[in-house]
Formats: sequence, C-alpha cells, structure tokens
Amino acid sequence: MKTIMIILQFFVLCVFLPGCEEYEMIQYGEGGEINFMSDYYLGQSSKPSWQDNVEGLHYEVNFGLNPLGDSLLMDTVLIGVKISGIYTDYPRKVVFTTKVPEQNALEVIYPEEYYVPADTGRAEFRILLKRPETRNVEYSADLTFDYEKSDFKAGTVERQVFKLKVQNTVNMELWGTYKEEWDDYYSIFFGAYSETKARYLITKYGCTKLNEWAATNGFMTLWITNVFYKDFEAYKANPANKPLIDENTGEWISIPKF
Repeated sequence: MKTIMIILQFFVLCVFLPGCEEYEMIQYGEGGEINFMSDYYLGQSSKPSWQDNVEGLHYEVNFGLNPLGDSLLMDTVLIGVKISGIYTDYPRKVVFTTKVPEQNALEVIYPEEYYVPADTGRAEFRILLKRPETRNVEYSADLTFDYEKSDFKAGTVERQVFKLKVQNTVNMELWGTYKEEWDDYYSIFFGAYSETKARYLITKYGCTKLNEWAATNGFMTLWITNVFYKDFEAYKANPANKPLIDENTGEWISIPKF
C-alpha cells in the first residue's frame, strides 16, 4: 500500500510541475523588458534617486515661476529606465514617443539617440520640454516607448507611461500671496499688482517665492535704498528693452519711489 501511495505522489508531481513552470514564465516574462523608473525628488534635484514607484511617474514644470524668465526656452528632464532579465555585453537602443491631446499638446524634443549601455540593467536619458507658446494654459504629453524601433519589449503595464505637464503661468497664489495681502502690504513696495509686474520682479531678482524673499533682510534693504525704483527706471530708459505693459491698464507698469 505504501508503495502505491509513493507511485501516485510521483505521478501527481509529474503532471503539475510543468504547469507551475509555465505559469512562472508567464508571470515573470522572458527578460529584455523595459519600464520607467520614478525619481524620488520628482525632477527637482540635479541627482535623481531612482525608484520602482508607480506613483512617481510624472513631471511638472512652470516656466512662469523661473528666474530666467522668457529666456528659458527649454526645460531638461532626466528619464530613468530599468531593464529586466540578464545583462548583455552590447548596448541596446531605446526610442521614445509621445501620446498627446488634440489641444495644448506639449512638444518633447529628443536631443540624441538613446542606448542602455552594456552590462547594466538601468540607464537615464535626457529629454527637453519646449516652453509653451500660450500663457496660463497647461500643456501635456504622455511619454512612452516605441517598441518597433527599440531593442526591448513592454514590461509592467503600470510602468509604460511617464506623464509630463508644463505651463507658463504667474499669478498671486502661485507666487505665494493673495489679493488682500498684496493690497495691504506688498503694494507699499510695488504698487498695484499685475502679472507683467510680477514676471518682471521674478526675472530681475530671482524671487520665485515672494513670501520667502520678502522675509529676508536683503528685501528690505533693496526697498529702503530705492533699488526697486531705480532698477525699473533704468530698465525703462534702455531702448533695447521691450515695454512692460500692465494688462489691467494698457500702460507701462510702475514701481513707487520710497
């Protein structure tokens, strides 16, 4: 009887083991599959910290709140990828493509050809996002892989799309203030609010966060010594500078003298 049971157990193992092996192959794939990785810092650091985190597969930038102002035409983004399976002793090509909406499609530029180096399963690549033509509108694109031109296959479904959003927007809330605070406090330094004036100040003094800038000793020194007024008058006096027109009045913006 004991011999019969052993034979039956051996028979059962022979039947089910091939099925288990096949299941694992389907679950884990054959290797050579590519996935996006997320950056812990969401692109806000010069040294990314790459993670297998689905929630971090996105990047957003606002060209309006930038100390370089209108001169910043492109934004650089580092994209991380991870390859499954064994390493190869030769580089493998990666080609990106984008899926964009019918309106407000973000233009993505690929400045070079991309290859995952030999003997590694990770790589990071540089792409460029073009400054939006229209202000105060969100532009978007979904970055994905072009598998027909790449040396890889699709990996995990949830890690095949990297979402990009770009805008060129300046308003009180984004800058760190609100109407009542501006009227009661900041108007003493700068006069009436306008988007054009805010953009000038951001570019001139690199103040992307108004409330933090205003809390410094340097801010008060600039005001007391009339630097805000003098700098703007010098700007107006230079014929090479474009007019800064207040969108509310149709006239040049103005900054009060201390």
